[in-house]
Amino acid sequence: MILGLNTATTRTYISLVQDGEIIDEKSWNAEQNESETMLPNLRKILEDNNLKWSNLDEIAVITGPGPFTALRISIAIANALGYGLGIKIVDIPVKDFWKFRIGDEFALYAGGNKIYYRGELINADKFLSQKRKIAGQLRKNHIEEIEKKGGKYINEVTLPTLGEFLIKNVDKYERKDIVKPRYFTKPHITVSKKQYK
Repeated sequence: MILGLNTATTRTYISLVQDGEIIDEKSWNAEQNESETMLPNLRKILEDNNLKWSNLDEIAVITGPGPFTALRISIAIANALGYGLGIKIVDIPVKDFWKFRIGDEFALYAGGNKIYYRGELINADKFLSQKRKIAGQLRKNHIEEIEKKGGKYINEVTLPTLGEFLIKNVDKYERKDIVKPRYFTKPHITVSKKQYK
């Protein structure tokens, strides 16, 4: 049984996949509350399918880049479960997930004036200067600008799910003992200069 986790996109996913079939899948709009919603939903999906933690053979997690805090939730859960259960973790970049869902035409807001487009960080103004048919996770004003130019923004809800991605692609990825988050840019975290004894 593969447990799939994703908090790197505007929809959060928990997927259970086994022998090429989706056993169950839950998804919901991410509202910056994954620290409150992820574990209860994970527990519920296991209970609903009469499964225990020990039924999991491996964990697949989308490792970003994505929103800083949300991304760390699924990665911390994956690493803790992997360590506690003694199972491997499948490390999946978000660009591979998006390419499976929509092809190369995906764009993610990366903060500041940057867009993560086709796996590269570019200036938002440059990105918005062209007519596009695109899916991803953009700000409301970005979507309005795309539509104003005659482009089309495709809602993520209409695209293939994490479970569908895992069925077709999970065997392509390396299994690891621990995974690390990928960020759009290096996080601005200050480190204490105090010396503790």
